[in-house]
Amino acid sequence: MTMNLNNPILDQMKVHFECMEPISLHVPGHHYNTIGHLNKLKFKYDVTEIEGMDDYHHPESIILEGEKNLSRNDLYKSKYLVGGTTSGILSAILGVLNTHQYEDAHCIAIMRNAHKSIINAINIAKSNAYILPTNISEATNEYSGIDLSKINYDILKNITVVVLTYPNYFGETYPINEVIDFFRARNIITIIDEAHGAHFDISPTFPSSSINYGADIIVQSYHKTLPAFTMSSVMHIRKDNPYIEDIWGMCSMLQSSSPSYMLMLGLEHAHQFYLAYDDCLFSYRRQELIKTFRARGFQVIMPSDPLKLMIAHQELSGFQVAELLSQHHIYTELSNAKFTLIVLPLWHNEDSYPFNMLLERIKQLKIKDSDLKHIVVNDTNILINKNSSDGVMNYRMQSSSKNWIPLSQSEGYFSVQPIVPYPPGIPLIMQGEEIKKAVIEGLAKYISNGGKVHGIREGSILVYQ
Repeated sequence: MTMNLNNPILDQMKVHFECMEPISLHVPGHHYNTIGHLNKLKFKYDVTEIEGMDDYHHPESIILEGEKNLSRNDLYKSKYLVGGTTSGILSAILGVLNTHQYEDAHCIAIMRNAHKSIINAINIAKSNAYILPTNISEATNEYSGIDLSKINYDILKNITVVVLTYPNYFGETYPINEVIDFFRARNIITIIDEAHGAHFDISPTFPSSSINYGADIIVQSYHKTLPAFTMSSVMHIRKDNPYIEDIWGMCSMLQSSSPSYMLMLGLEHAHQFYLAYDDCLFSYRRQELIKTFRARGFQVIMPSDPLKLMIAHQELSGFQVAELLSQHHIYTELSNAKFTLIVLPLWHNEDSYPFNMLLERIKQLKIKDSDLKHIVVNDTNILINKNSSDGVMNYRMQSSSKNWIPLSQSEGYFSVQPIVPYPPGIPLIMQGEEIKKAVIEGLAKYISNGGKVHGIREGSILVYQ
């Protein structure tokens, strides 16, 4: 038997980093290890629960102390997550729903931009869900916030827990304090998917975290915006939460029995970075970057989170903007028909981020001479279902027969699984929702433009018959 010595992942990493000199305008927050000095952590620190260390699943010493240091509010207990925010979301939802297994009632409420981990938790819990009337941003045409005036109060009577996405993927916020107050006044547990807001409150320049407004559970992806390793997240739970032990139990059950000390070290490092951060250099460089993009004819959309920017051009789709930048080895977070989203680094003194090189490469961009793929610029944002009304996901439909049919013929059927453009990982069609003609057309355009969609297989979609 011939041994295969091919190393495809390593080989591609070498090509990417040694041949291209790439510049990161995407997650993770260490941006190719140029922010936060993660290189100070040695690989030999990758240990287990040996003498002198601690047990993640029963912390009594150094891990327990580290988790106490994570606290941003005395009302909360905090925990390292080594399975990403996904593990925290699953643990929080299942920890609550395990004691509320209704057959018919919609005992959980979610927003239309719920991450797929939220949908997965609902599926595991075999729960029906109420989809809240979700607002659409005028600036980006993306989901952001809830229209409290359009909530169905008959369904709300049976809701035990609500999961709120704050901020959205694109850095847009909304009056989260008002929404938290609305649900807590009705004794509904509030879980905040704050995956994109781990850096909130890092300075007065940035938005305020939901931890300041009494949410019951907050889950943050430290790795997305702070200098931590991918899969490193944090969960904060109010000490008076009646489900706290159920959630901790789920948290242990759903994560590795061999948790990585490297991930926990990265989280400890990122939190110290967060506490000591000075945003002076960040503010200066951000303005310089915006000025440089605009000088080259680009439009810059600025959401409420200064760490996110959306770059657009009147002659190009967002996909083409991203492609143009990648030709100069500048890599963005995601794109749609309108713009490409970039995630800025938390620049700081003594970082090693190639900022001057970034500006020079942007100055060299030549749109007319670039060989870009032909991607139609369309007025419709094909990444998002513009249905902002409320709705339901009915778990009972799962007993029906299922069949794969062409996407083009699926109007009027009900989707078996969530249809998820990835990134950002936000369902375009919820599981159990009726498939509409406009959504079919949008998906077809998105796929033809090179977009990746979870739930579509060779042009077909799985539906209930």
